[in-house]
Amino acid sequence: MHSKLFIVAVLTALFCLLGGGAVSRAEDRDLEYKVKAAFLLNFARFTTWPESSNSNADPQFSLCVLGSDPFGPALNGVDSKEIAGRNIRLRHAVSVTEGLRQCRLLFVSKSEQANLKRILPLIAGQPIVTVSDIEGFATSGGIFELKDKDGRLSFVVNNTKAKESGIRISSSLLNLAIEVL
Repeated sequence: MHSKLFIVAVLTALFCLLGGGAVSRAEDRDLEYKVKAAFLLNFARFTTWPESSNSNADPQFSLCVLGSDPFGPALNGVDSKEIAGRNIRLRHAVSVTEGLRQCRLLFVSKSEQANLKRILPLIAGQPIVTVSDIEGFATSGGIFELKDKDGRLSFVVNNTKAKESGIRISSSLLNLAIEVL
């Protein structure tokens, strides 16, 4: 329980990290995506997947990025970390046909905004946590939408979609969201 409280404190500190103003300079983009990478890992740590999804043949936790990778070096070293006792494997997918169902957490890049109406139905009901910084992502059926609110990074959670996929999101994480759908 103490580790969960520690992670909530870290996540809260990350919310405040960008509090000085909106991210607007090119050098701040690296910082922005380092913070977003930390959000991804914490979303995964505070999420429980259905037991049936834990019995798949892949012993690794697949964290996937669909489309252009905005993270750059921010996800370097993620493969040395674990989620739910599984080593993280970072995968880059350039199309929705590249085995997205193997992903446990899927970040949908802004480069895929025009394809959202095709992507989200393909994985609907699957135990895949979807995350994006595309405006309106959560209302379109994604689970976590990263948002810049008053110069601070925050997020919206579509808990209804998460539940439909058998995914449970910790109440600690839901309490930090600016909106829960």
